[in-house]
Parts: sequence; C-alpha cells; structure tokens
Amino acid sequence: MMLFMISLLTTYLVLFLFLHRFIDLKPAKVEYNIVKESVAVVIAMRNEENRIISCLESINLSHGFESKLHVYLVDDHSIDSSYEKVKERIKQFDQIEVTLLEAKDIGKKKALIEVLSMVSESWCFLTDADCVVQPDSIRSLIYRAKVQNKEIAYGPVLYNITSFSSELMAYENLNTQFVGEALLKFGKPAMVNGANTLLSKNMISSYIASQNINYASGDDVFFSQSLGEDGYAASYELDSAVITSSPDSMGSFFNQRLRWASKYSGYSGGFYKLFPVFIFIQNLSFLFLFASWVALGFKFDGLLITLVCKWLIEWAFHSVWFEKYNMRASFLASFLLTVLQPVHISVVGLLSLVDLPYDWKGRNVVKQSLID
Repeated sequence: MMLFMISLLTTYLVLFLFLHRFIDLKPAKVEYNIVKESVAVVIAMRNEENRIISCLESINLSHGFESKLHVYLVDDHSIDSSYEKVKERIKQFDQIEVTLLEAKDIGKKKALIEVLSMVSESWCFLTDADCVVQPDSIRSLIYRAKVQNKEIAYGPVLYNITSFSSELMAYENLNTQFVGEALLKFGKPAMVNGANTLLSKNMISSYIASQNINYASGDDVFFSQSLGEDGYAASYELDSAVITSSPDSMGSFFNQRLRWASKYSGYSGGFYKLFPVFIFIQNLSFLFLFASWVALGFKFDGLLITLVCKWLIEWAFHSVWFEKYNMRASFLASFLLTVLQPVHISVVGLLSLVDLPYDWKGRNVVKQSLID
C-alpha cells in the first residue's frame, strides 16, 4: 500500500511539473496594430435570452479594426425569446454588422456548419452566446496568428465569479484550462475551448470537414485534434480571454462535464486516447485512498499524509499559475477541489461510458446524441 501511495504521488508531481514546463506564465506585452482585414464573428445561439445582448454589446466595444466586424448569429431553435431580443436591438449596434439567421437543422454543430459556409471575411472568430468578449480579445488572437504565421489561434475562457459556488467552478475550470494550455504548447491540442477560437478563411473548410455530426458537441476538440503540431498559435493571456458565467448549478456543471467526457469515444488514437485514461486512473486512485481513509475512521496515517501531499502539490502550483489571470487560489476552494475533483472526474468518467441521459439547453442528450 505504501509503495502504491508513493508511486501515485510521484506521478501526480510529475504531471504538474510537466504542465508547469509548458505554461507561459509571463507572456510578453505587445502593442497591437490596427487590423485592416475583414473579420467575421460566428455565434450559434440557443436559449440565451439573458446573455446574448451582453455578448453582442461586448463585441460592439471591440477596438482596433479598420472596418466593422460582421457578426453571423445563428439561432438553434431557441424556445425562449433570444431571437426576438436580438431582432429588437440589432440596429442599435454601431460598430458591428449583425446577420441574424435561423438554423435549418437541429443542433449547435449543424448550425455552425451551416453558417460557416457563408463566411467570406479574411478571419473568422468563434465564440459562444453566453460569453463577454474583451475589447482586445479578437485582435490579440489575430496578432498572435500573424506573428507566428499561423491560420488558427486559441485563447482562454474564464468564469465570472459571483458567489462561492461559482468561485469553486472557476477554480476547477482554470485548473482544467491550464492543462489544455500546456498540451497546446506541447503540440497536442486535446482540450481547446471553441468559445475563443480564431480561423483564417482558408481553414474554414477544414474545420467543417473535421466535424463528427454523430456527436452533439465537440466541434472545437475534433478540429484541434486533426491539426499538426505546428498548425496553430496559442494566445493564452488575460488580454485574449473571453468571460462567461459558470454553470447555473452543480447539476448543470455535472451535465456539462458529462457532455465533455462523452466525446471520448470520438477522439483520435494514441495520445488523445491515453492521456484522459491516465487522468482518470489517477483520480480514481485518489478517490480510493480517500474512501479508505474515511472507512478506517479518519486516522492520522499514511492515507491522510498522502491526501495532504496531493493538496500541497496542487496549492503550490496553482498559487503561481493563477496569478497569470489575476486570480488567487483561495485556501477553502483549493481544499474542496482536492476532495471533490477525484469524485467528479471518476463519476463522470464512468457515467460517460453508459447511456445516461442528461439535459443540455432544454434538449435531452444520450451519449452525445440529441434525442429531442
């Protein structure tokens, strides 16, 4: 047992050292030039009546562009008043041109494929209807793409903190995002977020071709995994971030993570199959140790020392990493993440393998298939 615990802690420390090696903690400050090329913003919307106007208002405040941004907003059969709210406000935006569409088919992925085929601008920025885009977000991605001579760029997605539960989810999201950033720099883009993605016009057809329509989501992940090691630029800095709200509840958070995990069967082979399994086994092992410690009566022994060492590893690295986005790793959130993350990763990983239905934006989904 002692050998098992030492081996588990060693692999955990090695994982964090690996991530630390590829995370750019102090990206160079730059002065962005005016973007002279035409730029499209593509958004697929469903049931976002409370957020879509804020999203469009934030895009309208983007600066550094010679001409207006062209927003292609496609409504994926919303059952609230999202479409009507946009239609009422569409003429009030003075820095963007909005093309409002109604999707012909059902599902976000099909809606995106439909609207992307209409884009003729030089650059295409993809985001979500519940995101707030910072003034420099879009042009910072364009800058990184140009400097590195790439036709694709990825940026971070941060959670807005309004309560302790949202702080906890923001903490977990940022931890996950640092893993994604490190994998990007490592040359294995396994965990990108499509809510902050830039494509050149030349890459739109490749993006469409990479989509697996048998999966309700995953447009971002399936495309990123089709890229070569030098096929993209990473712009993971505060200026490039978009901000979104955390899930409304822990149930919504669970459904979101289950939706993400359910894409695993569609991943390409090799690293993309093995890395999630490695993370799952690590967390399942820590869950086993925690359950054993509880079952044995919360004794002060090797089990407790192992769990404390796990927390110390996380705390040490997060305290350094989180400063990049002006966020502090609070003690309580850090402690709860140490306890809860092995539970949620283990449970979500196991449930993603069975036909468990869950709700996603008012639709019933089973293993990535839209049922209704």
